[in-house]
Amino acid sequence: MKNNSFKRSFTNKKFRSGAFSIFLTILVVALVVAVNIIFNKLDLSTDLSSNKLFTLSDDTKDIVKDAKHDVTIYYMVQDGKEEEHIDKVVKQYSKLSDKIKVKKVDPVSNPSFASKYVDDKVSSNDIIVVNNDTKAAKYIGGSEMYYSQVDYSTYQNSYYLDAEGKITSAIQNVLSDTETKMYIMSGHEEQELGTNVTDSLSKMNIDTEELKLYSMEKVPDDCDILLLNGPARDISDEEKDRIMEYMKNGGYAIINVEYTTKETPNIKELLKYYGINEQMGNICETTGNYYNYVNCIVPQISTSESITSKLSGMLVIPYPVALSQVKKDSLRSTLKISELLTTSDGSYLKVDPSSGDGKKAEGDIDGPFNVGVLVTDKNKSGKESKLIAFGSATAFSDDFTSAGQLDNGELFSNAVNSLLKSDVKQASIDVKSLSYSYINLTTGTQLLWAAVLIVIIPLCILVTGFVIWMRRRKK
Repeated sequence: MKNNSFKRSFTNKKFRSGAFSIFLTILVVALVVAVNIIFNKLDLSTDLSSNKLFTLSDDTKDIVKDAKHDVTIYYMVQDGKEEEHIDKVVKQYSKLSDKIKVKKVDPVSNPSFASKYVDDKVSSNDIIVVNNDTKAAKYIGGSEMYYSQVDYSTYQNSYYLDAEGKITSAIQNVLSDTETKMYIMSGHEEQELGTNVTDSLSKMNIDTEELKLYSMEKVPDDCDILLLNGPARDISDEEKDRIMEYMKNGGYAIINVEYTTKETPNIKELLKYYGINEQMGNICETTGNYYNYVNCIVPQISTSESITSKLSGMLVIPYPVALSQVKKDSLRSTLKISELLTTSDGSYLKVDPSSGDGKKAEGDIDGPFNVGVLVTDKNKSGKESKLIAFGSATAFSDDFTSAGQLDNGELFSNAVNSLLKSDVKQASIDVKSLSYSYINLTTGTQLLWAAVLIVIIPLCILVTGFVIWMRRRKK
């Protein structure tokens, strides 16, 4: 009798209902585990950060897509001790191409691994990028991938992530068979390049060196780009001739002029040879965001040239000097002049800006003007020379190239990039802000969400449970 009762307990309605509930519970748990395993394997993560901290840029994608060699990114780190930001960025590279592999190496258990590729002392969260075919390698310190900057108006530090910038730069470095050399002229009270610009040049794997041309017979043969950055004094006749000779033989140059009260006839003659009239003074605008500021303008940006076509933010050009085109009947037929940055029809050149008064005075010159120009020329043998001129050197100082504010830094990088003769595309990837955006809720919205989360949802669950309990009790 007891045996029959025991058997019936396994076949009655209550047991079948309970067994079915247990089966469903096990099935749901199994599905959740399976889905988690699949998602972890596929790494189907989504970057929800407001400034896309972990999304690789189009420039990085283009560089990796065109890679002709296999590259391995060795992430030197112990399991469980990864820097979250670095780890998430590194993972994205292997998704771009079969040419890129990412491998984690424990520097503690493999202390001699790094010495096969670099001489640097490697520690946790450092990275080594290796060209598997040529064995060229580049080391990146973990601390190099973070960047801070002081806002002197508030004296607060802003923090940035530069992981993509450093890793992509290293990939460019190990893939390239050539090195670009930039000579920066000195000896004429030129403006020093800011740290933001020099960092961009470094990311583009450009080797820079000071050039005292007055003490040399010619521009060095290995010069790929010559930079004259805001000289306050004129160059000598001999320097002008040496630059002209360099340019006529297919040289590339960038000249950033700057307002000065000193006469600069040789610089003017150099620019005029390439179809540009330099007019000293400061341009003032009568329209636009900066029309009421004597010292700054927001220029109109050309969309027909690669140097400026991809700029999406705003440019501010401080203390702009006018770069007008010479009369067409005076231009050589081999010259091609492209306007990059221009002012409005209502602009005028304040010939004497020392007064600080932005009102137009007698003798001031009506616009529009150029403040950014690209000039190409060909010599008799077919060699092409290029000159890029901007009407302000201050536009590329640290004050105007700070991360995430203006596109001035990107403009300079694009200008340099257009002159590169590298066999691999070079790009300077901007840093990304680590500041967090907070959602500000009104008092009414806060009360609404509090009611939903604290009262309504728990009450719905309680009522549903009570209904189910009542139905089962009646059965």
